[in-house]
Amino acid sequence: MSVTNPPPTRPPTPQVNALQANPRAELLTRLAEAVRSLGGTALVALSATAHPVLYVRASTRLVPVVVVEDVSGHRWFIWGRTGSAHVTKVEEAAAALCGHDRPPVRSRVNLVAARRALLRGAA
Repeated sequence: MSVTNPPPTRPPTPQVNALQANPRAELLTRLAEAVRSLGGTALVALSATAHPVLYVRASTRLVPVVVVEDVSGHRWFIWGRTGSAHVTKVEEAAAALCGHDRPPVRSRVNLVAARRALLRGAA
């Protein structure tokens, strides 16, 4: 190889923003901004990985939030034992995480027993 020959040129590699390369991080960043707009504290951790996590300070505890995809391809924010919201409902999720939105009170009616009673009454 001759010293005077320049090395072969390669096309420049495009610099991709980490958030554009990771849609989960982008979704969690939107949720973090919505939480902050409501006065909450939020931090996106591991944003450059495939599995970023959003941490939201809710009163005295730190709540982790992740984005999951169901079998039909829909994405959801998931937090805690029962918290979830579709990724299109960022404001509602932020309100729930900040405690501004009270979860609906679930009925204490045993639905199986009620259905059986209804079926017995129809027979």
